[in-house]
Amino acid sequence: MSDNTDLESRVVAAIRHYRAALEVAENLEREDACAHRALTSTLLDLERALRDEAAPHLNNNLFETGSAAVARSDKTWADLVEATARLDSARRTLAALERQLGYLPKVSRGADHK
Repeated sequence: MSDNTDLESRVVAAIRHYRAALEVAENLEREDACAHRALTSTLLDLERALRDEAAPHLNNNLFETGSAAVARSDKTWADLVEATARLDSARRTLAALERQLGYLPKVSRGADHK
């Protein structure tokens, strides 16, 4: 009985860990989408400015804005890749524990869910 209780506690912890990893990944997906939209918008503005031969200082500002958007997008993508790896690891751990226990216990969303 004690072994089952310990295993169930480990499964509950794994579920909470998975939920936390999923929340991070979901937030980063939203951030990545936002960064991508900003980058696309900046590139379109830059293309228009170059086509219309805008003043050099406007082009420089757009280049700087574009460079910042690329950096933001790259950072978000790297963070998302890392978060996805953590999420996959949490999923595999949870699956292994669930196989050992034979079921998934109910876990309230309580304090660990916003």
